[in-house]
Amino acid sequence: MQGRIVYREIKADILIIGTGAAGLRAAISAYDSGARDIIALGKCKWGDAHTILATGGINAALGTMDPKDSWMLHAADTIIDGGSIADFRYVNLMCRDAPRAVMELVKWGARFHKEPDGRVTQRFFGAATYRRACFYGDQTGKEMMRVLMAQVRKRRIRTMEDVFIVSMIASGKRVAGALAIDFFKGEIILFRAKAVVLAAGGYTKVYTRSSSRSYENQGDGAALALELGVGLVDMEMVQFHPTGMIYPKQAQGILVTEAVRGEGGLLFNAKGERFMGRYYPEKMELGPRDVVARAIYMEIKKGNGTKHGGVWLDITSMPKAKILERLPKMYRQFKEYAHVDISKQRMEVAPTAHYTMGGVDVSIKGETSIKGLYAVGETVGQVHGANRLGGNSLLETVVFGRIVGREAAALAKRQDFVEIDRKRALEEIAKVDRFFGKGGKPEDIRDEVRRAMWDHAGIARDRKTLAAGLRKIEKLERRFRAVRVRPGLKGNSDLKIAIETARMFGLCKAIMQSALMRTESRGAHYRTDYPKRDDRKWMANIVAKRSADGIKLGVRKVPTVTGPVAYYIKHRPKVEVKLLE
Repeated sequence: MQGRIVYREIKADILIIGTGAAGLRAAISAYDSGARDIIALGKCKWGDAHTILATGGINAALGTMDPKDSWMLHAADTIIDGGSIADFRYVNLMCRDAPRAVMELVKWGARFHKEPDGRVTQRFFGAATYRRACFYGDQTGKEMMRVLMAQVRKRRIRTMEDVFIVSMIASGKRVAGALAIDFFKGEIILFRAKAVVLAAGGYTKVYTRSSSRSYENQGDGAALALELGVGLVDMEMVQFHPTGMIYPKQAQGILVTEAVRGEGGLLFNAKGERFMGRYYPEKMELGPRDVVARAIYMEIKKGNGTKHGGVWLDITSMPKAKILERLPKMYRQFKEYAHVDISKQRMEVAPTAHYTMGGVDVSIKGETSIKGLYAVGETVGQVHGANRLGGNSLLETVVFGRIVGREAAALAKRQDFVEIDRKRALEEIAKVDRFFGKGGKPEDIRDEVRRAMWDHAGIARDRKTLAAGLRKIEKLERRFRAVRVRPGLKGNSDLKIAIETARMFGLCKAIMQSALMRTESRGAHYRTDYPKRDDRKWMANIVAKRSADGIKLGVRKVPTVTGPVAYYIKHRPKVEVKLLE
């Protein structure tokens, strides 16, 4: 990008950044609400969004397996499992709309597993009172993507792939568009839009071991919002899934779906002890994700881990035919990577960074503090609180995607394009030039950042470790200023890594500073120096914003739960866990 800066301009009423389930559902909803000029773009290949890795199921209180289930109980489970700091208004909306959202997918052709009489089958997920996870084997996310992609194609909505957003463009307190690089064509694109939807996933790839793939969940959505001055909420709340692959090295972190435990998988340490009885005897392996992840972490730390630093997950009691029906992906995954037949051999597993409950601070309609800028899916906070209930992530995408698409369409109808300050846009483009030249490889610094986060802000935290980690991140940020990559846009993967790494520093500091501020343990946030939950002081959300001095934190009290859900939180029925027949 030497000499005169050349860019292509593309206009659309609505620009959707992210083509996973949340982005696609928003696009469908925007179209159905009257918008026609829509672009949905992703930095990955069409159909290869992170959603396809969501395996086990999507929640809805259909009551097909357990007729006593209700949306109020679903909401109560969500709020309790989330450490009571999720906004109950968002939770109520999601759980109340869940049956409609799931049956809409069925209407569109989703092939969820069904009972002989035609009812949608539902399986248990951890911390759920009743069975409410609807599923398609262990490829539920992939099936949802198939259905949503078909609906997008049916409406002839414009889509783009392999497009990487560099920065957002705003005029005052209104969004104007975004700057992007098409690395395949080697060109810069200036998108102008009346409304922009951030549906770019979470930020688990700031950690060394993550269930996300190398090119996704880098925190793009949260980082782009932070750069515009939008607040981020609950950034310290990172969910470590109890079970990820641990061996071989190239498979480290790959998700081992909760459906394995939902179908009867048992956890054992290296001594052959079924250890969950020491940590959560009520539901054993089907306890909340944060509890099971910490239990595994503690067993490994006590010296009860396997050779590769994990524990055993055993599903060998299930007939092979049923494993191939209910868990086909897991069977293939362990065969391919570890040469293990899970119908005969145990799986070696350990916790992996899996989901970020924190994210962009939005209204119940997905609005940010910048007019015309919306966010949805794992990019946002407030829906899950301190811990996400398994099966709620896919649900969130389609419930709130529908709302955000509708709101973006309504705004696009009533306002015109914002005039862009082209001098400022060129300055944003020119910032990319700072990376060109001769210097160290950006992935070296990126990998050090990830290790620092894993070592200092992982499953167990304390003041000393967090403070040391924060200093390390700040030192790496200073070192990163000297990093340079070869000039040119086309196929320049080093440039993409450099931009992604530059964004990580603000997110990592927000995570660590928020974790330092929250002097208690709640949900996924576990402080060994403050091991107890403190409702008197910390029934609150921490909001992080960019300031001239770095990251500035504020505290906001959580709204008190009212209505019928408040009753169910206090009087949640005790139900004996029963596995699928």
